[in-house]
Amino acid sequence: MISLSFILPRKSLTLVESQMTLNYALNLLETGNFLSLPVVKDNKFWGVISKERILRRMMETPDAEILVEEVTRKDMPCLSLANDSEEAALLLANTNIPFIAINDDNGVFLGIITHKTIFKHYASILGINKGHKLVITSYDIKGRLAQLTDIIAKKNGNILSLIIDNPNVSTNVIKIVVRLECENLEEITTAIESAGFSIRK
Repeated sequence: MISLSFILPRKSLTLVESQMTLNYALNLLETGNFLSLPVVKDNKFWGVISKERILRRMMETPDAEILVEEVTRKDMPCLSLANDSEEAALLLANTNIPFIAINDDNGVFLGIITHKTIFKHYASILGINKGHKLVITSYDIKGRLAQLTDIIAKKNGNILSLIIDNPNVSTNVIKIVVRLECENLEEITTAIESAGFSIRK
């Protein structure tokens, strides 16, 4: 599930109402130095409006009374709290969208997830800037990962995060990135290397 702490809440956002004029919306974008903003209608997420779309429409039709809803991009994916952060990350990675709207079970707009919040979320999960980082290479053999974590545990190391990077090469070698807390790093690295793992210095 998507945690509320992972979302930029509606109350903290600058929002554009669907019935606002393009001139008013453009002023909001320029005042806040935004490239795009969420559009809402009747307490629900309606789409996204961008500075580029507004200026293009103004050049085509110089009418000060054109409403935002006429220019809003509506093909924006929405998720709910029942979805998970991986789905949000994949959507942002694979589509040309500035953010993902999050609604509650009744379709009420709660807030957005941006590329930045995704990065911060995974940086927290991975423990970046915490503990010690070890980059370990090993042959991709069944039970090898269990052996590695057992060595660290027996040496009283606390694993904060562990990532396996398979570079998809014919040598069948994988890269394991481990972040751990310990007071005996040299002792742990020596034990790991003695078990046949290679640690990048």
